[in-house]
Amino acid sequence: MVTRLPKGKGRRSKSELADIAGFKLQADAVQTGPPLPDLPFLSELAEARTLVKVPDDHKVLTQLITLITPRNPAPDMWATSLLNQFGSLAALLSAPDQVMQGIAGQTPAFRVTLRLVQEAAVRLHKARLKRVGVLADRAQLKAYLSAMLAHERVEQVRVLFLDKGHRLLADEMLGRGTVDHTPIYPREVMRRALELQASILVVVHNHPSGDPSPSQDDIFMTQRIAQAATLLGITVWDHVIVGSGRLLSLKEEGVF
Repeated sequence: MVTRLPKGKGRRSKSELADIAGFKLQADAVQTGPPLPDLPFLSELAEARTLVKVPDDHKVLTQLITLITPRNPAPDMWATSLLNQFGSLAALLSAPDQVMQGIAGQTPAFRVTLRLVQEAAVRLHKARLKRVGVLADRAQLKAYLSAMLAHERVEQVRVLFLDKGHRLLADEMLGRGTVDHTPIYPREVMRRALELQASILVVVHNHPSGDPSPSQDDIFMTQRIAQAATLLGITVWDHVIVGSGRLLSLKEEGVF
């Protein structure tokens, strides 16, 4: 038998409907949870995100040594010794193979891992340049060029070939020489630029001495490349000299 609800005026309240259905709706049936406690560490944690420091060379190198040679009894002491020998983690990663082979206590696994770390860092910087455009982020360009050349022990000339949208087409070494001189021929630079259909060039070379001040040969080479590029409708955007921890722009120096 179906029990009909008593007719009433308007809509009935929830408590009335509950009484008709045969149960009493308690006022405290639905309770709100207790107030959230004050958690000051949450705001401190959010603030700390802006205060996090990048690990220093010693800490990173110690972790690398621990990863590569977990049985090493004193990875922190070895890290200190290597940093004293090379000056920085970047210099260690960029060290030639023959120099790495002379490190006391090193193993093939150690050398290979450091090479992989160096290559990964360079590829990361290069990928970022390709994504944002070479000329859009000067800090990123500096980081990439420093990773490539800042710790090279012989002088080399690289050219970044860009399209009209400043996107990186290729980064190629077109000359490698001695500690203080690298021959480079404008015709070879122009030939490669035409092959890649590049519109913009960024010439880069390093000074192993650490001083990025341009020599007369640097200035003359830059002017010759810029003149040849102009004849072909190509722009030499800049010639950057990479020193130890410092980059110098010949364009900003007014060389061309």
